[in-house]
Amino acid sequence: MRALVLHGNLQYAEIPKAEIPRVIERAYTPVLSSLMKAEVPFGLNLTGYTLGLLPPRVISLVRDGIESGLIEIVGTAYTHAILPLLPLDRVKAQIQRDMEVKGELFGVTPKGFWPPELAYDPIIPAILQDNGYRYLFADGEAMLLSDHLNSAIKPIRPLYLHLIRAQRGEGNRYLNYLLGLRELKKAINLIFGGKVTLRAVKDIEAVPVWGAVNTALILGIGRFPLMNPERTARWIRRKDDILLYGTDIEFLGYRDLAGYRMDVKGLLELINEIGGGLCLPSELKHRGRKLYLRTSSWAPDKGLRIWTEDEGNARLNMLTPFTRGESAFLAENSDSRGWEPIPERRLDAFKAIYRSWRKEDGAPP
Repeated sequence: MRALVLHGNLQYAEIPKAEIPRVIERAYTPVLSSLMKAEVPFGLNLTGYTLGLLPPRVISLVRDGIESGLIEIVGTAYTHAILPLLPLDRVKAQIQRDMEVKGELFGVTPKGFWPPELAYDPIIPAILQDNGYRYLFADGEAMLLSDHLNSAIKPIRPLYLHLIRAQRGEGNRYLNYLLGLRELKKAINLIFGGKVTLRAVKDIEAVPVWGAVNTALILGIGRFPLMNPERTARWIRRKDDILLYGTDIEFLGYRDLAGYRMDVKGLLELINEIGGGLCLPSELKHRGRKLYLRTSSWAPDKGLRIWTEDEGNARLNMLTPFTRGESAFLAENSDSRGWEPIPERRLDAFKAIYRSWRKEDGAPP
């Protein structure tokens, strides 16, 4: 069996807030309704903050999916914060606020947790279990690359570097793309199936999220050069007990990639090509593997630099720990920092910090 998880975050770094109604119309509504109509089970990871922005009709759609057994609600951080960058009391606050919102809206207590940007450290599993979580999602490629624990000594080289270069428009784009496809296929061959147990402050089960599988599905659904649903299916059909799609819902109908547009129709076509049936993510089998996962994320270098190294990010990260009240949640949002935030998203965090400093939102002194 294989599983799907759709990730939704309407604080999206590159999307203007004025576009939110269009994102909902073009991606959230058709994707959710089409998958449910096709009776496809899937995990749904919407931040608690995003749920407050969705119209009642979409909330009702999600409730229908939960009641029918097709949707498994996944927990995350309330405002999509990079948890390894936060003090532990703020990690707990982000986790608990998200759980509260989902409990109030849907009457459920999520058992699986999606760390924003799959940003992980070995303390997070303990805090999750303190709050009732049984498993989490983690970057599979970071698992493969955790044999060496100090990236300052041995930097991590992405498994499909040329494909990343092609996406960024570096060098000969088409040549990088061709070389990247070869690297991508090799990366898929490294994938292992099933849940694992992560050795941590408190050990926890984890579902690996494979960037290579996400990328192959996107290329196939979008019918990029030399790729289509049939070819992607051939590449991954032999991989069982894996997460087939575990990335942004916005890619399915709203946001293009290098000029190529994907939609839920293409996803359903690819699911049919692969065959073999789907299950909810919690139902994926454990294959007996136990390993240590380094502090990491699903960034190409598996690190946290995307959210720390820029001067604006450094300033935000310095000021955020002093922010209080509701403003703290907005200041902690990852999409004010990365990947490539538009000004209004970055200003959301700076404004929240200023309001807290001025004590304009009821924040304590």
